[in-house]
Amino acid sequence: MKRRLSLSGIIAIILFVFSFSAYALQFDLVYEFDGDLPVQSYGTVDVTENSGDLDFAIVANTTTLGTGADIHELYFNLITDTFTGLSISNSSAPNPFTLLGPNPSVSGGAGASFDWGVNFGNGGGSPGNGVLQSASFTLSAFQDLLIENLLELSDPNNTPPVTLAVHFQGTDTRSGSETVGGNPVPEPSTMLLLGAGLIGLAGWGRKKIFKK
Repeated sequence: MKRRLSLSGIIAIILFVFSFSAYALQFDLVYEFDGDLPVQSYGTVDVTENSGDLDFAIVANTTTLGTGADIHELYFNLITDTFTGLSISNSSAPNPFTLLGPNPSVSGGAGASFDWGVNFGNGGGSPGNGVLQSASFTLSAFQDLLIENLLELSDPNNTPPVTLAVHFQGTDTRSGSETVGGNPVPEPSTMLLLGAGLIGLAGWGRKKIFKK
């Protein structure tokens, strides 16, 4: 005889599945490409899906990079090369950000190569946007863009593979500029949904055992 799912069981499964649906991801930039600095957060990149576009928000960690750290360039990949008409809009600075790549590909330093990049200007120089410790923009294409399209790795010489990277200039580090990369970390809301789904599934399974 077939068993009907209880309401709590159905909710648990929905939460469990939904917890793996990524509509927003944060990338923690923890690897310095030269391998000279410790593994720690040098900044973050938040990416959010927005009706076929991707919204990016970059924040420098001035505790580890220094108060003069300036967001210079972002490097990233797109898993498929069929995207056309890539463009940047809704930038957070007075001068437009410049899209780099894909032919030739963009060098992230230390042997890393990325499909695409975004240049945010040269600080206070032309066509600079001053010192940017946070920057945001929207990436669009003729086709819908999803966060999963970003999840292709590049392999620097001195660090584990990374999904994307940012070059900061004006840092307080010995070289005065750093390229740092990282990979996605779960959003707190996603972790809460995952936890709720797991707890619900565990409770549902226990109920089935006791009913036998």
